[in-house]
Amino acid sequence: MKPSGSASAGRLEGIQLLRALAALAVVFIHSITRISVTFPDKAGGSLFLTMRGNQWTFGDAGVDIFFVISGFIMLYVHAGDFGKAGAVGEFLRRRVLRIAPIYWLLTSLGVALLVAGPDLFGHPRGGLDLAWIAGSYLFLPLPSPEGPISPVLGVGWTLNYEFFFYGLFAVALLMPRKPGLLGLGAVLCALVIAGTILRPTHPTLTFLTSWLLLDFLGGVAIAWWVLAGGRLDPLTRRAFLGLGLFALAVTVYWPPHEAGPARFLAWGFPAMLVVLALYDRPLPRHAGGRLLRLLGDASYSIYLFQVFALPGWAKVMAKLGLGILPFELAVLVLVALVTASGVVCWYVLERPLGRLLRDPRPRPAPKLRAAGRPA
Repeated sequence: MKPSGSASAGRLEGIQLLRALAALAVVFIHSITRISVTFPDKAGGSLFLTMRGNQWTFGDAGVDIFFVISGFIMLYVHAGDFGKAGAVGEFLRRRVLRIAPIYWLLTSLGVALLVAGPDLFGHPRGGLDLAWIAGSYLFLPLPSPEGPISPVLGVGWTLNYEFFFYGLFAVALLMPRKPGLLGLGAVLCALVIAGTILRPTHPTLTFLTSWLLLDFLGGVAIAWWVLAGGRLDPLTRRAFLGLGLFALAVTVYWPPHEAGPARFLAWGFPAMLVVLALYDRPLPRHAGGRLLRLLGDASYSIYLFQVFALPGWAKVMAKLGLGILPFELAVLVLVALVTASGVVCWYVLERPLGRLLRDPRPRPAPKLRAAGRPA
């Protein structure tokens, strides 16, 4: 396997495409729910409902795509770091700087809204629980006062999984690459098997033995294969992509449960096929490609900021009388508004904050081109 400790996922434009599609899929599903609540009389008979009257849920597979991407990127970028002195600390530092700042900032906004105006936040909480709030900042899967594993930013439950995986990956980095990766795979599989056999009832144990962990392992396996020189021929690539997309589309009418082997087969494994087919595909060199690249860059902010943008824009739409729109059009309008808000959040908050934390040194003032000339 070719070491790639200095490899950059930025060369894989397909990853940006996948991030954009995953974020849009999650926002789409949540927009269906929000419009159904805001304009309940419009949902009946909608195209976005199954034959049994249930809302489409296949967009939740966007989470599985994110997890597969995460497993892939961790190995692709850090394949040359196994067994190196100081690699674990540097890995964790980079992960915290990448994930935590904007999440902590938006979590603080969520806490403020829980105190000042929970109706503006759209969170089911009615009061405050300090342990739950602290767990939200620390990425700990602590049960919320309502029971489920849900931090202050509801979508942050996925980040609890991310940091759990980062912790396991950091332990693997202490070893040489092959035993480290085999150990990582063994631990993830053992946790899933234990959860399947023992069926724990405590929410935290259920969380930590979820089949979702296999999404990360699938991403690691794809990266291992790629770094070993694996490549798909065009026919196989198209077959994997078609099979993955078809499997995801089928779940429009036969959605799986939120967790367990059914979800892995319906969303997790197809997500792996889609990532494998698209990870290295170049984006088109026109406006559409530039838009996809922008959405990929902003995907994290889009995903997080939807917690505020969904209820906020839905209230605006109601005040503007947009309930007259067909249900499907109202959903798409909300998706566009929420996505645009996420891009603004990325541009105004996430990107400058990330740059500041990566290089906190003040930039020198520009020098005058010619001495003695009037300014």
